[in-house]
Amino acid sequence: MQLDIAEFPVQILVHIVSDLLESIIQTNDELMINTPLTRFHSRAKPSITIHAYLTRILKFAPFSNEALLSLLVYFDRIASKKQYAVNSLNVHRLLITSVVVASKFTSDVYYPNSRYAKVGGLPLLELNQLELEFLFLCDFQLHVPLEDLQDYGNQLLYHAVSKSSPALVSTHLSLPPSPIEQQQQQQNQKQSVVVAVPRTPPTPVTITAPISLTTTKSKKRPYQQQHQQVTSVRKRFCPSPPYNTNDTRATKTKTAINTTLSH
Repeated sequence: MQLDIAEFPVQILVHIVSDLLESIIQTNDELMINTPLTRFHSRAKPSITIHAYLTRILKFAPFSNEALLSLLVYFDRIASKKQYAVNSLNVHRLLITSVVVASKFTSDVYYPNSRYAKVGGLPLLELNQLELEFLFLCDFQLHVPLEDLQDYGNQLLYHAVSKSSPALVSTHLSLPPSPIEQQQQQQNQKQSVVVAVPRTPPTPVTITAPISLTTTKSKKRPYQQQHQQVTSVRKRFCPSPPYNTNDTRATKTKTAINTTLSH
């Protein structure tokens, strides 16, 4: 039974991880393990469940299967080296902080801490402090080998199947074929004859000009230039003063001005 880390749906893996953490927290709360108080502890148990909390983070700040499996590895390292138990008082802050750290380490594209803080319901300053505290708990050892991720994924599948939820993961299991199935597949491949039909290569499509979002003036087409072409007409300007002496209108204007000034 092997988990396909790249193709397995993240929503289903979130459901499996939530069930696992719920069982761990229930056991730790019953044992009442004395864990020193840290920044991750809350005064009271949050009302939101682990599954609802992880689903909220996945919806507004998506993460990959690698990040989700990595945070489980981080929790085990902290529990074994620092004697730090995950319980109902610190699990929510540990989850949002581990998602931030794992997403930054496993992916080149991630969200800023301000977004993670809003999604997780924490102030930005507190999330920054929790991130630094988590790094010190991990001793800054964030690399997880691929073999360990695969091992954790396979154990999660076994946990999901053994906990009466085989229908949830049966369609996403990547089981290796048996030797009999391999022989049948090889025989079918030999018997099947593939006829290669030559196809005409598609005509290449070239983009003559890049697409621009800015509005530019469109060039006029030839038929538009013909219809919009207007013959230029010379403008007739009135002669500026002094007027021509041969113009009768000019003499009348001068006579009227002299008469007005004499009065």
